[in-house]
Amino acid sequence: MQKDRFLILTIIILFVLNLFTLGYVLMGLNPPPPPEMLERGPDMRRPDKKEQGRPDELIINRLKLNTDQIGKFEDLKKEHRNQVDSIQFNSRKLHDEYFGLLKNPVADTAKASALLEQIAMNQKQLDRATFSHFEKLRDICNNDQKELFNRFIDEIAGSFKPPKP
Repeated sequence: MQKDRFLILTIIILFVLNLFTLGYVLMGLNPPPPPEMLERGPDMRRPDKKEQGRPDELIINRLKLNTDQIGKFEDLKKEHRNQVDSIQFNSRKLHDEYFGLLKNPVADTAKASALLEQIAMNQKQLDRATFSHFEKLRDICNNDQKELFNRFIDEIAGSFKPPKP
């Protein structure tokens, strides 16, 4: 009789613990933000998960672009997309060729070095195109929006940093 009571009590305790654990997981209790996020302040934060959508929508909303500016931004977007697609296509070809050198019994180090230089130049072109795109975006902003743009660029620059260990 004592064994039965002990087992029933143990099962009830485990059941209650499971309910608390499930409640914690399902309620989605979020841990507090890391200290570096608190230091940044509300204007310097990264976009919220709810706020993250398509990058173009995020830019339009964050910079509060008007209808005329949105039209110009759409043109900039198309231009940038064409540049990026071309660069990325070239990058894929270069990477395929570079790693294809591993199929040879003896790797051609001179050709590998040359391909690696081209890959680096490709990345440089991609970064330059993105920089130019954001310069042009800043040019279509009015003075109030340029302040929003500066804050937004700080957030974007933070996303390119490697994570802290």
